[in-house]
Amino acid sequence: MQAGELSARASHDGALLAAHAAGRIRPRRARRRALERWLLPALAACDLAAALVAYGLAFLVRSSLPLPLTAALLPNEVGWQPHAALALVLLTQLPLLYVLGLYDVPRLRAHGASLARIVAACTVQVLLVTAWYFFAGEIAFPRSVLLLHACANAALVYASRRVARVAVVPHGGGLRVALIGAPGDVAELHAQLAGPAALGRHGVSLVGVVVPSHAASVPAEDADVPRVLGTLRSLARLVRVHDVEQLIVVPGPGARDDLLEAVLRATAGVAGLRVAVVPSVYELRVGRLASLRIDDVPLIEVARDPADAPSFRAKAVLDYLIATVLLVVALPVCALAALAIRVTSPGPVLFRQRRVGRGGHEFLIYKLRTMHDDAEHATGPVLASDGDSRVTAVGRFLRATRIDEVPQLLNVLNGTMSLIGPRPERPEFAETLAREIPGYAERWLVKPGLSGLAQVRGEYHTSPAYKLKYDLAYIHNHTLLLDLRIMVETLETLLARRGV
Repeated sequence: MQAGELSARASHDGALLAAHAAGRIRPRRARRRALERWLLPALAACDLAAALVAYGLAFLVRSSLPLPLTAALLPNEVGWQPHAALALVLLTQLPLLYVLGLYDVPRLRAHGASLARIVAACTVQVLLVTAWYFFAGEIAFPRSVLLLHACANAALVYASRRVARVAVVPHGGGLRVALIGAPGDVAELHAQLAGPAALGRHGVSLVGVVVPSHAASVPAEDADVPRVLGTLRSLARLVRVHDVEQLIVVPGPGARDDLLEAVLRATAGVAGLRVAVVPSVYELRVGRLASLRIDDVPLIEVARDPADAPSFRAKAVLDYLIATVLLVVALPVCALAALAIRVTSPGPVLFRQRRVGRGGHEFLIYKLRTMHDDAEHATGPVLASDGDSRVTAVGRFLRATRIDEVPQLLNVLNGTMSLIGPRPERPEFAETLAREIPGYAERWLVKPGLSGLAQVRGEYHTSPAYKLKYDLAYIHNHTLLLDLRIMVETLETLLARRGV
């Protein structure tokens, strides 16, 4: 590439970057992220409506049109009678579509990728409803209605995915992807993404390649040679200039960890950016594969913001519901504990303390007071320990039974905490731990919790570094079933009076 062309490109990139900074151009990352926030709830609402509309259409067709292999038209009043089939259809619609990956945004970009999954979901749904009537001993429900419903339901769900694809791939422009790696390492993947067919198959549009060092940069312009945007040193600027939405890291044999760490460090301040890595054989055995797949190349998604996952969104709704019920049930116990604190120790009943929550932001945590008032007046912030002399007699019982933690349900209701998650640390200690333990700040990707994997699997003396391993395992492998397991193990921990 000639010096004049380099200068022209730098000038153009500088103008684009200035326009982004001035707010005249809203990055596609921000638009895409805003779209995806309402897209999945909208799809879920459309799917429930599809199940209901398909049910009505099935009865309408069955009572209006003579069909092969049917004895006669159904009376109109049959459709208005209560049937268990409608409840079963509505109950199974979202779980089946979710299990089959029909709420994965990357799959929505790929043309035609959802049709087979939709047909599979509707087929399983028919089998479940049929099994219900078989085992319930009811055979009066017309089976032809189930088949008609499955066809109409599949058509409506598929139509909603087609509309969603238009939204996530607007005006023929797919997800803007850049590859990171040496030209030789990215050549095969580049060949699969460089052609126009990649937009139809994968819903992605290749922007170019970022090379690790200046030594490998800027080859001659050629259709078969990757277009090099620049080097890793200027990655954050390149992402903003070219409005890159997804980075795919293709590391060489000997620099996997270093390259990925450099990418994450360079893009730490870039909002809405997705990062994936082409895994080794070992990583394929232990990692969780992302929905985005380029032909026969699997990718492992690097979770930049796990709290945006559908499971965490569902978790937020369940948090409010369960916390409300638990708070009502625990009120009498809290009242007795408050009375015991007031009688045995001067000072306030409720204890407030600053903790670090999601995003590193501080918030006030609520607990029943278990220490003498102004216990840290002379010493300053000190970590609690076994046999702590600052703890009152009543406080020792409240800590052993975890009753002192019950007011944190108020934190769940005000949105600063969750029922399950990493325990929040005090700012004085969190700053030191984040500086000394690599990856500690990743605990702040999600809301802190009343209990967590480290609390039910660890012990009081477990080091912060090992507690972090539990916390990261929870964050990056979260499911609602895992939350349920931790809740059950929390109850076991309380009964056994052990744990952190």
